[in-house]
Amino acid sequence: MISAGIVKLHEDDKYSLPYEKPLLKRWGHAASVLLVFNEMFPQLEKVMAEDGPKGYGYYDSFLRWMDTYRTTEIFQEWNKIHLIPILEFKQGTEFTLLDIGCGCGQHIREAAKLYPNCMFYGIDSDTPSIDRAIKEQGDQKNIIYHHMRGEQLSQEWKEKFDFVLMNEVLHVASDVDGILKEAKRVLKPDGYGITYDPPVSSDPQKQANNSTAQLFFPFGLFTCLPACLSDPSGEGRGVGWGYEHKKQKIEEYGFRVIKIGQKDTEAVQAGIIFQK
Repeated sequence: MISAGIVKLHEDDKYSLPYEKPLLKRWGHAASVLLVFNEMFPQLEKVMAEDGPKGYGYYDSFLRWMDTYRTTEIFQEWNKIHLIPILEFKQGTEFTLLDIGCGCGQHIREAAKLYPNCMFYGIDSDTPSIDRAIKEQGDQKNIIYHHMRGEQLSQEWKEKFDFVLMNEVLHVASDVDGILKEAKRVLKPDGYGITYDPPVSSDPQKQANNSTAQLFFPFGLFTCLPACLSDPSGEGRGVGWGYEHKKQKIEEYGFRVIKIGQKDTEAVQAGIIFQK
């Protein structure tokens, strides 16, 4: 480990890990997911069998593991980098935002604190997640949660929202076409769609020896793909669906992908921002 640079040897023959404490803590927690994957492996073997089930839902142990990582500080930092710059497109207005696949609502709960005069709607098809979101909402009056599927939004929501957020949704969705069709229906004419997924190319040649793909593919294998395929209409796109295919699918619905900052929209990245 010394020769690989993982461990540092000091002059007094003592050893240390040459990394900052927050980084070590994050890596330590990431490594602990291997124990969760080990617990899930027998079920994954059944899914792999020719006569086995098509998929399975998210394991409670995995969701608990995610909870210990997704701290309030993590959500605040994510919003600061990825969400708030987009929300500033509507600076000075009282906008409305829909979070499709909001989970337990942490993202919009933190964002809603920064925009108290704006309305945030969160929907998810998982009942326990929405129940928890409502329970943890506290006295925030500018958030409304619904148990609802992304491809079956309220008929009353036509051109209602300034922003539609889909964070870590499209690559695991059972009906991408249905979700994008509904997103287009509920967005205002000058509204923005915001989607974030792992920044992996659709090209298998570019996935090879790519550190980002290596990081996310195990999560896709054990959690995303089985959960998606467990739905009767599940398409099972997964992380390997990639940026290029996702961008192409968004454009198929008449959306215009817009450039944010200096990064070319043709370059593989986590986020895609688009308008009608």
